[in-house]
Amino acid sequence: MLVVAVVLAVVGALFIALGSALQEQVVVGMRFLGGRGVRWLLRLVRQPRWLLGAACAGLGVGLHVLALSRGPVSVIQPVGTTGLLFALVVKAVLERRRLRLSQSLGGVAVVVGLVGLLLALPPDTKAPTLSTSTAVLLAVVTLAVSGTAVGVAWSASSRSARAAALAFAAGTTFGVASALISVIGHRMLVDLSAIASWPTLLAVVLLSTGGLAQQHAYRMRRFALAFAMLEIADPVSAATVGVLVLGEPLPSTPLAAAWMGLSATGIVVGVVVLARSYIGPAPGHSDHARVDSDRHLSP
Repeated sequence: MLVVAVVLAVVGALFIALGSALQEQVVVGMRFLGGRGVRWLLRLVRQPRWLLGAACAGLGVGLHVLALSRGPVSVIQPVGTTGLLFALVVKAVLERRRLRLSQSLGGVAVVVGLVGLLLALPPDTKAPTLSTSTAVLLAVVTLAVSGTAVGVAWSASSRSARAAALAFAAGTTFGVASALISVIGHRMLVDLSAIASWPTLLAVVLLSTGGLAQQHAYRMRRFALAFAMLEIADPVSAATVGVLVLGEPLPSTPLAAAWMGLSATGIVVGVVVLARSYIGPAPGHSDHARVDSDRHLSP
């Protein structure tokens, strides 16, 4: 069952990456799109390519939800980091360019780290449990943390800092929402009516909040940086909730713990290398165009 869950998570990460790359192209291309919040998002939904990206991302999220219902969140969420590698490959195809050597090496580091992490973590067949009061408290704390990150983003003068802070907010809310979805998914394997519950409503609120922060992060025209931060914050927050709140197991021996730490370090290093390997204007955008875009996108 764990193998099936991991495969579902990898395929889901591919579709999420494809959708993210398509959406980012639209957000960056609409340089003179002003405003913030829901009104700004409503303007995006009129764009066919953005809607196609949303459909791909939605399919990926659906596959990810299936994976969460069949495996522990502390295992499934780190698998999602393959999405950054997929995203850079898709973006290279869309922009008709080749991957750099650093991107290939970063991708290898991510894959090797993931394999090591999956081998280090003990299998967990126990269905996660979570009380409604704990779920509400968890959602409130998450929204407070992500809200603080959004505040930091809009007060920052650097567009890179804004992108990183907004992506951190998105990744944190996505990770905690995934932990809630894991609980809901396991319950639904026994009783389909379990979807009609408070954790479902809380997960929808977190996913909506994270989605809005994600789109604004793409607006900063730092796709790789934003996606990398999201891909780190998401599994870290999900795994933290999985271990501390849902009681998922950690490695039982010092050797296994050290191996897990080494594997996690490899994943982080690979993600950072991938992010740093693609920072800058897309082909065909002059420095003048980038400055002009920065001026019109500034709040």
